[in-house]
Amino acid sequence: MNRRSSGGLVALGSITAFAALASCDVNEYCINCATGDAGPHGDAMADANDAGMIDAPDASTCVVTGVEVCDGVDNDCDGQTDNGTLPEVGDACANQQGECAGGIKQCTAGHLVCSKPPMPEICDGKDNNCNGAVDEGDPGGGGTCGTNVGECTAGIKHCNLTTHVVDCEGAIGSVGGQPEICNGRDDDCDGSFDEGLTNLGACGSPMVGACHPGTLSCQGGGPVCSGSQDPVFEACDNIDNDCDNAIDEDYNKLTDPRNCLTCGHVCTADHAISGCAGGACTIASCQAGYHDNNGLLGDGCEYGPCQANGTEVCDGVDNDCDGLVDNNLTAPAGLCKTVGECTGSFATCSGAGGWVCNYGATVSTDPTGSIVAETTCDTLDNDCDTAIDENQPNKGLACTDAGIGICQGTGTFTCDAGNLDGPAICTITTPGQTATTEACDGKDNNCDGIVDNTTGPDRVIDAMSHVVYGAFDFYMDTYEASRPDAASQVQGALASRACSNPGVQPWRNVSFAAATAACAAAGKVLCTGAQWGAACEGATNTTYPYGNTFGASTCNTESNDGDAVLAGDQDVLLDTNAKVACLAAQGPKDLSGNLKEWTDDITGVTSGGKNIAVLRGGAYDTPSAGATCDFRLTRAAVNVLEDTNGFRCCKATAP
Repeated sequence: MNRRSSGGLVALGSITAFAALASCDVNEYCINCATGDAGPHGDAMADANDAGMIDAPDASTCVVTGVEVCDGVDNDCDGQTDNGTLPEVGDACANQQGECAGGIKQCTAGHLVCSKPPMPEICDGKDNNCNGAVDEGDPGGGGTCGTNVGECTAGIKHCNLTTHVVDCEGAIGSVGGQPEICNGRDDDCDGSFDEGLTNLGACGSPMVGACHPGTLSCQGGGPVCSGSQDPVFEACDNIDNDCDNAIDEDYNKLTDPRNCLTCGHVCTADHAISGCAGGACTIASCQAGYHDNNGLLGDGCEYGPCQANGTEVCDGVDNDCDGLVDNNLTAPAGLCKTVGECTGSFATCSGAGGWVCNYGATVSTDPTGSIVAETTCDTLDNDCDTAIDENQPNKGLACTDAGIGICQGTGTFTCDAGNLDGPAICTITTPGQTATTEACDGKDNNCDGIVDNTTGPDRVIDAMSHVVYGAFDFYMDTYEASRPDAASQVQGALASRACSNPGVQPWRNVSFAAATAACAAAGKVLCTGAQWGAACEGATNTTYPYGNTFGASTCNTESNDGDAVLAGDQDVLLDTNAKVACLAAQGPKDLSGNLKEWTDDITGVTSGGKNIAVLRGGAYDTPSAGATCDFRLTRAAVNVLEDTNGFRCCKATAP
């Protein structure tokens, strides 16, 4: 049976039901069903199942050719063209370059087309034609641009491959050019030059004094100023001739004897060279041999002729012809000393004897009154040279008594009150201390003449911890090595030996050789890597000197805030034993953090021939992993100096 229903959706449903019963094998609409006799797949079976339906004649000419595809044909005969989900529609287009990227196939008018097809290339910095190139072929270029009129020159349009816009290349100026200026050229490219430049504004001098401006116009390709009054030399005429807002400023009417107070007023006086002061005539000087002794302008230089032999000086003579001898004199500067015991001294004129200085009784002088070198030790500057008792070269210098070490008293040399003309004597101001047990502090505490004794019954007893377990039996400095003169927050400067003291800044920025020498000077050796590890992990083989669990602030490592005053986590060096809980079972302190410690554990040689040694324990900026007892990956050439490097010493016997 091969029938079509014209009953719309109802008929289609009937066909579907029929197809299910008839075991159609061609398509879901059962167009070409299998045929036979009266068997289960034949017409008889179909008719039997279709007994309750009206078998209408086929009214449509549509023939199902398969599933719906994009071809403008109703392939599935559902009354609609190119509907539903179509093959290839929504798939990516073959060309995904440039602006075609992201394009998918669409069904349009019965044809598969791309949603982003190639377009003609334009100058926009994009691959419009989707060929993998941007702005190729100079899109938009080729035409002329600009103008060739006047100072302008036309150019050619080209696509700028940097800005991706069409530029006018080679053009000078543009349509309209530049604003017209007075230069004999057609700047605005309109076929005329210097047009409209008949009044370019005021020119010449401003309206000041006798000056006034003119008018500036363009003539012959250049600006021309006409009608202005410019400045001229100033004359004494009560007019501002040079137009600087000042009248007669070149003439000082207060001091000019030719124009004194007013222009043309000339000063004159008998036997005198006239002057002008404050606008009044004066006598500036007298003619040779004449003198103005009364100071009156009316009679000029009334005294004379008289030949003065110079300015009045202290010599018992009227040198200036004023009728007075040695009058109005001032002693020459520096004639008398005015420091030390000469303070307050002054000079007087003795006439023919000249100037005489008046010194006090404590000033050392000879019979003529001249100052001589002092000889007395009296804490006074007797010879007025700003030096006191310079005849005593050791006065004021430090001196000591016969004591030794801290037992020695100190003082300074002072004048001998019982013999002021004798040498200065040593006056002890700080008595020596009482001898004590020798300590590692850079001082001779027991007053035996030896600093920080390393041998004998009075030797320094360093703080050391006895490490003994298994095959280990040795002594290690309890604290990180420090300099003898170290103190809290002070590293010190002495390098005579290494000390093991609490509460002081440890010795850092030290080389392997210096650390080894400092230990040797203390009668010890630099700890080996095995000794250091044994002291840190102890008999229970702990991860850290204090246990197996890392404590963020137990020792001075990177996680510890070393400065409670400053905000944030400050990684700084602390004094020895500042972290009291940073304690190994055998007694040593600060084996984890604070300073990395050199060990006598050589693991190689640099290319320059320097040994490479291991530093253990980490420093104040070391994370937890590097501060364990077993961590030995920190190595350095033995000559390296680092602020984070320190050391400590070991010894086979008790200190």
